[in-house]
Amino acid sequence: MTHTPYGSRQAIDPVEDDLDARSWDTPGRDGVVGDDERDPDRRELRASIGRHVSLATFPATAEQLLDVSRRGDAPDEVLDELGTLEGGRTFENARELWQALGLEVEERF
Repeated sequence: MTHTPYGSRQAIDPVEDDLDARSWDTPGRDGVVGDDERDPDRRELRASIGRHVSLATFPATAEQLLDVSRRGDAPDEVLDELGTLEGGRTFENARELWQALGLEVEERF
């Protein structure tokens, strides 16, 4: 039994609770970008960012990458992600960008 937000007690099925704990960050199209490189949401975000920043010439600043993406009608998720970059920082290449965004691919085929 556990307390609910309303103060009452409620029985929790241990099997169901275990399933929730195991599946909360399982790679899949769930709108949550995880650290697992197999996560389709992660791959789609990276691909979308890549499509938009590919129009920029490296080296490029965070502001230039954001500006190019805005002019290219990038979706909000791309602009939000690029908006997290440190202002004034210059990226020599796309790899530095992926590292800064935490989207670098660790293993290649």
